[in-house]
Amino acid sequence: MRKFSNIIPGSSKAEIVLRRMANGVRTFVFLHIKHRYIKCSGFLRIPFATKIWSPHKDITFGHHVQFGQNVTIQCDIEFGNYVLVAGNVSFVGKDDHKYDLVGKPIWNSGRGDNYKTHIGNDVWIGFGSIIVAGVKIGDGSIVGAGSVITHDIPPCSIAAGVPAKIIKNRFPSEQNVQEHLQLLNEWL
Repeated sequence: MRKFSNIIPGSSKAEIVLRRMANGVRTFVFLHIKHRYIKCSGFLRIPFATKIWSPHKDITFGHHVQFGQNVTIQCDIEFGNYVLVAGNVSFVGKDDHKYDLVGKPIWNSGRGDNYKTHIGNDVWIGFGSIIVAGVKIGDGSIVGAGSVITHDIPPCSIAAGVPAKIIKNRFPSEQNVQEHLQLLNEWL
């Protein structure tokens, strides 16, 4: 059995038990009352301040997915396992409104958004980032705070900026990347 250390340092056993119970209640409310269409395959930590809307009611959470405060999901999306999403992150539609129909106001031009977003395993998304629908963030990647992700992010990359670019690799060598991805697959 693996021991996880994603616990606030200095927490008493009573605090840990109370937090787990509160998380269980929040997760139950989100998955069984508010958004019954969401699929979840394991532990999910989701604050009540999270806002969710999915055009095709297609949202999947892997195991060990944790959100910060005020996360917004407004697209179809799939989260892998061991995903950390900081506060104020938004997952937004790509073509929510058609804008290229001559003679029709945007208001009356219909909606698109047939894009699904994929967040890989072992991904960390920094505070205030915006992820545009249809992108894939590869396994082991990190998104820097305040970034706007408009294109796919390869595995084990660190991306940052507006629009985001790959600023460095998470590990120093391709051998380290392959070893990490192999060990990660053994965890899953």
